[in-house]
Amino acid sequence: MDNGENSPRPVLWHLAMSHYNEKARWALDWKRIPHTRRATMPAVHVAVAKRLAGTETFPILQIGDEVLADSSEIIAALDQRWPARPLLPEDPADCDRALELQQQFDTILAPAVRSLVYQHLLVNPDLSAKLLAVGGGAGRERMLRLVQPAMAPLMRKNFDVPPQSDDWPERIVLAQVERIEAMTEDREFLVGDRFSVADLTAASFLAPLVCLDAMPAKLPALPDSLQPFAERITSMPGGQWAAETYRANRFG
Repeated sequence: MDNGENSPRPVLWHLAMSHYNEKARWALDWKRIPHTRRATMPAVHVAVAKRLAGTETFPILQIGDEVLADSSEIIAALDQRWPARPLLPEDPADCDRALELQQQFDTILAPAVRSLVYQHLLVNPDLSAKLLAVGGGAGRERMLRLVQPAMAPLMRKNFDVPPQSDDWPERIVLAQVERIEAMTEDREFLVGDRFSVADLTAASFLAPLVCLDAMPAKLPALPDSLQPFAERITSMPGGQWAAETYRANRFG
């Protein structure tokens, strides 16, 4: 383990509107690591990811010759190279538990939030183009609006976006928020007595629903059809915990 002084300046390739990518951005900011960010347009990012890491997804972090193509790997590498303000608990049992929760939120909560948002977004081409263009200029939004009819079916397939009548994304998100409520009923953090990767992961993924206004990326408002569910989540103790955790630690 070193203090990061001899490490090259990291470069984060990211999608500005993505909650998966917000997890990596928050980790870098939490650890106060100087870095360079390169935001890429959705769809175009697939070619960039293949070139950099042989994958199709962002975020990707470059540290010199090292290329990390997963947010969980990114956080582990950051803690290894820059140990200050650690996100992985020192206690082995707590560390295992935090990593377990991170993996569960990565594979259950995050995909459900994405499917839910796109379920309501893709029926509104203008709002969809506005969201996907975050991080770019007006020209990007105009182009995305033009290609939206071709992109929408692919996004529905690739991101498992159900029809409007199917409520499975809502049910999964609700179950996860209720689970978070149970785990934080008498404690501030999900694991141990300090902020960890478990808290960061859960709050990153719920932020678009419970505290969109606090997110650094200037994201458009949620679709009107999604507002009632977002308000329901925000009023629940688990949703309140996520919003408070995000606001208290995102810029701390």
